[in-house]
Amino acid sequence: MDGGKKNKGIERKRVKLDDSTRAFQWNKLFMSTLGLWPAKPSDFLFSVTFGYFCYEMVLEYIDLLLFIDDLEHVILNLTENVAFTELLVRMITMRLYIREFGQLISKATRDIEENKYNDEERKVLIAYHKKSKLYMKLLVINTGITATSYYAKPLLEQFGEIVEYFGSQKNENTTFIFLLPYRFHTFYELNDASTYFWTYLSQLPFLYISWMSQSASDCLMVALVYHVSGQIAVLATRITNIDTDPSKCTKQLHDVVRSQARLLRMGRIIEKAFSAMLLSQLMGGTILICILGYQILACLANGERAILISLVSYIILVLLILYAYCSIAETLITESTRLCEAYYNCKWYDMVGKNAKIIIFCMARSQKPLQLTAGKFSVFCLTTFTNTVKASMGYLSVLRTVM
Repeated sequence: MDGGKKNKGIERKRVKLDDSTRAFQWNKLFMSTLGLWPAKPSDFLFSVTFGYFCYEMVLEYIDLLLFIDDLEHVILNLTENVAFTELLVRMITMRLYIREFGQLISKATRDIEENKYNDEERKVLIAYHKKSKLYMKLLVINTGITATSYYAKPLLEQFGEIVEYFGSQKNENTTFIFLLPYRFHTFYELNDASTYFWTYLSQLPFLYISWMSQSASDCLMVALVYHVSGQIAVLATRITNIDTDPSKCTKQLHDVVRSQARLLRMGRIIEKAFSAMLLSQLMGGTILICILGYQILACLANGERAILISLVSYIILVLLILYAYCSIAETLITESTRLCEAYYNCKWYDMVGKNAKIIIFCMARSQKPLQLTAGKFSVFCLTTFTNTVKASMGYLSVLRTVM
């Protein structure tokens, strides 16, 4: 009877840990839509989606150049342009490092499937993967809501006029402005409703691609960084509990050294792969918070509620993404620092000289914590978040003075 209950308990814990692989299943879903899933990449699908995205981006840049003398228009263009340029960097990053991401995902999935953990270690891993899935849900849902509301904003602003124009008693005298969702330059005149709505519809794929590329890159980084952080936390627990008996200590130390070297390699690959993306996020986030803050203040002054809802949703997403990146980066630094403390807290003073020397070398190697950097020169952490918001508010003050 007791044996049956114990087996059920073990099986339940195994199911909970196996459920952690769901984060990587979500990554598969998002990356596959762009042809970027490492296990089964599609060059054709990526070429189509990336080519379409680049085409629309060229039109966005043309619009910026044509109205470069109009500061108000430039601000409106940069509201989209900066975010879309970030997405371009994300797609390029995922394509350039597709092989490395495949290796990282494979190693992370293998770590979970091997399930060589005791109850304490299993709890740590489950807690980290729960955080990972929570962040992923928040980011994907908020990205979807923001992207959809931004795309639908021109129609919502003139919903009454459009309904009246196409109503059962069609009113030819009713007019509405031919506003498109994005500031992509058009080489033809939008002088009738039919041309307008077909052009509007042609930009719908851009909504889908931008949503998927944002979600894919966000979820990939969150899943990988939290997995490495969880594995480092487990390793720290094992280091603290190393047995001082020479017959067991040597083997445990060798296992610990191999695990530490493997996690350090994974951490460095993650840092290198996401460096350019984080740099674009840091620079773009600073600009977007400033510009969106300016537009929100302008909408409050003019009483434009329809536009205000879309802008508030937009700035919340920018802040959420920036905070999520800074938060998981802070976690990685914290867990890496605890690794060094774990070596100090183990019973190294009771070990034989050979094993104590190995502990010293491992302690020296763990002095420099793993971290995420923006362009190799700025470390991502929670301080980065506060400094970015502070800098954006300073730029907003200058912008309001100039305008």
